[in-house]
Amino acid sequence: MIEQGKIINQRDLQVNPCVIRMLDTNDLPQLMALQDFVLSLMKSRSFCVPLSPEEHYQIMSGSGESIGLFIGDRLYAVCSILFPGHREDNMARQLNFNDEELLGVAQLELSMVHPDLRGNNLQKRMADILARRAKKNYRYLFTTVSPYNYPSIKTVTSMGLHIAKLCNMYYRWARYVVYKDFIRPLKLDKSSIIQVPNTSFEEQQRLFDKGYFGFSQSRDEEGITIMFAKKLRKQH
Repeated sequence: MIEQGKIINQRDLQVNPCVIRMLDTNDLPQLMALQDFVLSLMKSRSFCVPLSPEEHYQIMSGSGESIGLFIGDRLYAVCSILFPGHREDNMARQLNFNDEELLGVAQLELSMVHPDLRGNNLQKRMADILARRAKKNYRYLFTTVSPYNYPSIKTVTSMGLHIAKLCNMYYRWARYVVYKDFIRPLKLDKSSIIQVPNTSFEEQQRLFDKGYFGFSQSRDEEGITIMFAKKLRKQH
């Protein structure tokens, strides 16, 4: 067991005791059922790339870690991290990391929360747990997020990850590649902030080419805005 506590079920507003623990292969049926259910409710399937049973099995068998939140015996939330090594799907390849750097990468793969428990900040809470664990043995934390998925953008930037690239991945869907260096965190010049709509891909690409990184976001009736700033020349 990693944590225990209480959580509010948004459907009936009841407070329930809950447990967060490591998942193992015995949890695979519940995990797949939760994944299917969460995907069925999504406004856009491009927001989340599901993992196959084989991929989940690999993660739980040593290629990474998966944690789950349970109320009683029922699984309500999952977060997974992969240690990809030199695999082709190592996200750091998108930033041209060398072979040695690739070995220092841990990447957040999947985060799912049952709608009954949304509003409890579970996505960030569980990702933070895995990030703290990964920090002991890995230098870099990576993930990808859809430019249209505001809650996930907000989660990763609040964890200190920076948007480093915009590219097409997974069925040619647009994705931000975001990462964090645990040892030498990126420092940005906040006097150089430029705000760009999340849908202005060409303008964002120009900023990435000039050495800008996305670091925050906002949302109003007109849509999502991403905030960019340049990397400080002197990084301490």
